[in-house]
Amino acid sequence: MRDRNTLVIIMCKAPVEGKVKTRLMSTYTAAEATAWHKAMATTVIERGKRLFHYVWLAADDISHPFFTSFEVPMYAQGEGSLGERMCSLMEQASQAGFEKLLFLGTDSPHMSDERLLQASSALDDCDIVLGAVDDGGYDLIAINHTYPALFSDISWGSEHVLQQSVAIAQKEGLHYLVLEESFDVDTPDMLMRAIRAGWNAPMKP
Repeated sequence: MRDRNTLVIIMCKAPVEGKVKTRLMSTYTAAEATAWHKAMATTVIERGKRLFHYVWLAADDISHPFFTSFEVPMYAQGEGSLGERMCSLMEQASQAGFEKLLFLGTDSPHMSDERLLQASSALDDCDIVLGAVDDGGYDLIAINHTYPALFSDISWGSEHVLQQSVAIAQKEGLHYLVLEESFDVDTPDMLMRAIRAGWNAPMKP
């Protein structure tokens, strides 16, 4: 049975050659890197749909044909920093009646079902759940209420994202949980690591 307690919001870039997974292009062509982006995004979106009843797809270009096959509500990410975009989506979700939210990117196709479900269920006891990754960021953030402060004054894309997020949670007096450290797929070696970790990639590296 799919989880009905949490809205999953998946942040995804449209698969435009030369604009996505550019760090893979040290080994792959722009077209191949784009194909990997599509494969990773598809895995993450389909997993979300399988595990959760409520899934939104937040894209930078909602008109891109790649997104039409997933049959989930589409939302424009809008302008601004990642934090500003997530905050805007959080507010839209709140207006739609959702309190518990789980934000995902598409860089962790190897993520286990258990990690996602643990994050959702932990919101019964925690205000915030963060999925630590080894580059200093997080692969998910789950919240049980609107907390705009969590998405401001963060050095997005740096190795300080998780640390800064935890510091904000502590300052705000919020009960938080940091999940076991995992990793995101940005480089060719991380792509191989994801496959070794169990991602059933639809194409060969």
